[in-house]
Amino acid sequence: MASTSWSAALLLIAAGCSASVGSIGAVLGRDNESEALYVRDVPPGLAAERAGLIPGDEVLMIDGVYVRDLSSAEVRDRLRGDVGSAVELTVVRGRDVRRVRVVRGALKALEGIKPREERILP
Repeated sequence: MASTSWSAALLLIAAGCSASVGSIGAVLGRDNESEALYVRDVPPGLAAERAGLIPGDEVLMIDGVYVRDLSSAEVRDRLRGDVGSAVELTVVRGRDVRRVRVVRGALKALEGIKPREERILP
């Protein structure tokens, strides 16, 4: 995470806030140069926290697809899904690579908030 050019957090905690569409409940950021995807924040009580994700984790794959091959919109689409459905993330933490199964949760309290992407320049 040494790079200084980041797109701001993708607000995936708010992705698809309806009764049937769920989210992993994490705020992610993407490095503009390497296209690496990192967990920026894990709000308490949401799916990402329950699955054990922590800030600083690098997400390599979503359901077996490399995130560096995906646009930000494609990342959001892959992380959204029916409430109660699961997504498998391949995550790097330090020197460890692990698979994390995240069961998507509802985000009714965040209705009206849309995922966003911003560029943060060095």
